[in-house]
Amino acid sequence: MKRPSQRTWIILGLSAAAVIAAGAFALSQAPVPTPASVAGSAAPSTPSSPHSGTPGGGSGSTGPKGSPAAPTTPPVASKRFTTEVLPAAPATAPALPASNPLPYPVKAPLPPSASAVGKLAAGYPAGVLPQAPGSTIATSAIASQSGHLQVTLTAASTQQVVDIVAFYRAELAKYGMYDSASPALSGSTSAVFKRDGNSVTLTVSPAKGGTTYALYGAFTAAG
Repeated sequence: MKRPSQRTWIILGLSAAAVIAAGAFALSQAPVPTPASVAGSAAPSTPSSPHSGTPGGGSGSTGPKGSPAAPTTPPVASKRFTTEVLPAAPATAPALPASNPLPYPVKAPLPPSASAVGKLAAGYPAGVLPQAPGSTIATSAIASQSGHLQVTLTAASTQQVVDIVAFYRAELAKYGMYDSASPALSGSTSAVFKRDGNSVTLTVSPAKGGTTYALYGAFTAAG
């Protein structure tokens, strides 16, 4: 068998190269699918609902033939504004002034013991236990020892029982001493005023032309 010549091998090589070039040209002219079309063709189709006119049973309406269905996504909600007028913030209440403490009935140093007839004894605490209006003093006395003071007063007044009680109630309230009812002899009225170990006992009895009354006080002096 005769072997092909070198010229024949050259012609065969050129022919093969021409065939390869033609194939490459044909492949370069073919359309290349886009990612979107590939994804669309790969997505599975949704079966249509028997009660809907659109594929997949969607609730959106279909436009004219050939046009896509209207979007079913609701519009983005916009900001809401109100015309309601909010109530103004309450004004800050003014601070109340600090209250002054009530004075103490008796303070040290205490006066020496004393007594008197027809008048107030020396050192008698008239600021705490003054005589009632319209009074005539019978006796008065004070006794002091180791920071304690005892006070007595007997007198007659032209005022009535309720007037005498009201007078001492107002006077002793200045020192934070308030009254409560106390047992008394028949026909008499008695009240006891107290504060922090200090006490005053008032006894009032009706008398001709007014009343008679007696005071007994027991105090502890403040330092």
